Amino acid sequence: GIRYYLPVNNNNKPEIATYIMRGAAGCKLAVELNAVTVVVDALRASATIAALFAAGASEMLVVADEMDAREAVKYYPDALLIGERGGLKLPGFDVGNSPEEVAAYGDFSGKTIIFTSSNGAQRLTACRGASAIAIGSVANLCSISNWAKDESERLQKPVVLISAGKFPDENFISPEDDASCACIAGEISLPIHADMSREYELMCEDIKINGLNQIFRTSKHALRLMEIGYGPDVTFCAQKDSYSSIPMVIGDAEIAGKIIGVKLINYIRHVRK
Repeated sequence: GIRYYLPVNNNNKPEIATYIMRGAAGCKLAVELNAVTVVVDALRASATIAALFAAGASEMLVVADEMDAREAVKYYPDALLIGERGGLKLPGFDVGNSPEEVAAYGDFSGKTIIFTSSNGAQRLTACRGASAIAIGSVANLCSISNWAKDESERLQKPVVLISAGKFPDENFISPEDDASCACIAGEISLPIHADMSREYELMCEDIKINGLNQIFRTSKHALRLMEIGYGPDVTFCAQKDSYSSIPMVIGDAEIAGKIIGVKLINYIRHVRK
């Protein structure tokens, strides 16, 4: 598995720096450091969730298990079911995990969303216990970077950017997730922790040589999405700052006393109010 260390300063507190980690190891690190955490699932949960809040959704339950999502509708009868497995919209769901489908659906004002996905939802729910958690990518680059930097300063906590990868294959590398993490890290402008500095440099070099659009379009995940008809999503998700929403975890999602995931709001909308 992926090894990592928990560097500390002389006060036995984690160093205030940015860490970029992949998959389950990143989720574990975020919890152990009690970090400001950003889950990055660039294709496509980060963009889809940002799109839903930009379209007016009031709150969202992000659920790892499909059956828990279906059960949750009984407790939230006016909620919309949104999500996928294998890239495809789940049977009976209102919308798939697709920013293009969100745009086509229209107005989500005041709606509660129950969301599940193959990768992003799994990573987001695995971060329960970190000090502050949000989901982002280049799709909301400026707003998510500013949020992470501000929260790190406010809480005096390090930032962990999690390249979601492919759950549960911890050896799968998603270059689009890595590149998005590198872009966010650059905007946050905290020191990159030494253990990750060389890998961060390689990510930045890849972006400089190939560009985000090429990195996204040539990834294994993108090729699968294009094969099943989601090519426009791939192109769209590679664009910077399509949204200003900040999907932030505010607590656990529960039904009948069982924790099924996490609850999100659009942080920027609530702050502006």
